[in-house]
Amino acid sequence: MSESLKLIHQAKLDEAAKIAKVLANPTRIQILNLLEQDRLNVGELVAALGSEQSTVSHQLQKLRAYQLISQERIGKSVYYELDDPHIVDTLNQLLGHVDHLLLGEDHAGKHLPDCFHVEKE
Repeated sequence: MSESLKLIHQAKLDEAAKIAKVLANPTRIQILNLLEQDRLNVGELVAALGSEQSTVSHQLQKLRAYQLISQERIGKSVYYELDDPHIVDTLNQLLGHVDHLLLGEDHAGKHLPDCFHVEKE
């Protein structure tokens, strides 16, 4: 093993794993996608997602806890926006990888054997 290899500090690994767990939720990914496009209030998010307000509020709370989104009260409404725009870059990279899996292609566009395909639901 090379002497120059460096490990990631354990505290940093632990926090990265927590954030990955927060992002491992389709509704939260969709909320981040929507907030990348515009600042929205809960009602607008509920309408766009077709979810219950309590569900959306719970997901927003999780995203805020990890400083992925922020909120601002304007009049009687609370608006949400991305607090950490580079997290969207991470999600876009992940979704780009998923595109390859769903198409059964490697990153160069070459068709992969069927054993590497992800079945679409």
